[in-house]
Amino acid sequence: MTTTPHNPEELALIAQEIGAEVMSGPLQSFKQFTRGRRRLKMAGRAIATLLVLTLLLLVGCGGEATPTPDSVATQVAVLKAAAATLTAEAPTSTYTATPTHTPTYTPIASATHTHTPTATLTPTHTPTVTPTATSAPAEPIVFSDRGDEGDLEIFVLNADGSVTNVTNHPSADAYPSLSPDGTRIVFASDRDGPTRVFVMNIDGSDLTRLTDSQAGDTHPTWSLDGTQILYSTLLPDHNWEIYVMNPDGSEQTNLTNNPGIDTAQAWSPNGTRIAFETNRDGDFEIYVMNPDGSGQTNLTSNPAAYDIAPIWSADGTQIFFQSDRDGERFEYKSYVMSADGSNVTLVE
Repeated sequence: MTTTPHNPEELALIAQEIGAEVMSGPLQSFKQFTRGRRRLKMAGRAIATLLVLTLLLLVGCGGEATPTPDSVATQVAVLKAAAATLTAEAPTSTYTATPTHTPTYTPIASATHTHTPTATLTPTHTPTVTPTATSAPAEPIVFSDRGDEGDLEIFVLNADGSVTNVTNHPSADAYPSLSPDGTRIVFASDRDGPTRVFVMNIDGSDLTRLTDSQAGDTHPTWSLDGTQILYSTLLPDHNWEIYVMNPDGSEQTNLTNNPGIDTAQAWSPNGTRIAFETNRDGDFEIYVMNPDGSGQTNLTSNPAAYDIAPIWSADGTQIFFQSDRDGERFEYKSYVMSADGSNVTLVE
């Protein structure tokens, strides 16, 4: 009579040993693991079938047979061979897991410009390029903006489109104006204490301070012929006046000489007149005067409103300005008028 194992503990050891060999196969990828699981299930079913047959044989024999070590080893070998056959049928996968790359984006910070007009607003000066009779490359443009450290710097937009920071200083540098010959920049800076007027070459070299006000000097602009610099000065009595000086800082002359606030000065394109804002009449009005300070004339004459920040048109026939005449105080809108103050029109 053929002997078969009937001890449950021995049967469990056989199944465990076969299962361990199946799981130690080359299941290295997801696809192979899935196939291996299917094969393992089939092997399990085969083992279960063999166990059932074994039990049936035991019942048929009355359970009198006693297993021997050789018979147990023979059964294990048979079951191992069946499991090995099932495992070998699973193909070896060459799949290699590739980690997923998640790029990291660093946002670029962008400068935010906020314009808040006040009764003493001094607008940013935008230089006007004057073409010459000869064919010359486009003139560079100078402007102020926030630098990498968040402070105001002077930049030059070159003819080739490149931009150069020509101040590179932790102070506030603003209100740049390019000389008519395109070689020098005059600007305001607080690098030495109160805001004062400086001049430098267009590449930032040969920096020179021109004014020495104890309270502040600002908004410098070149005259059309490059022989004078117009600017505003805060006097010790807290009164703003409009001054003019030579490019080397000499002959600083008070043009307005009035107890009211006089500021936001702007040369006419032909250099024969200067527009500015003043509160000498109790409210802010737009005035014009000659380059020597004579002939100061009120152009707006609107006591119910603040008229500020004059800017000349390119041909000098009109003056643009800001006014709250058609709204609440400090709710400014843009207007334009003829150079003599007539034909005031809202700019839609």
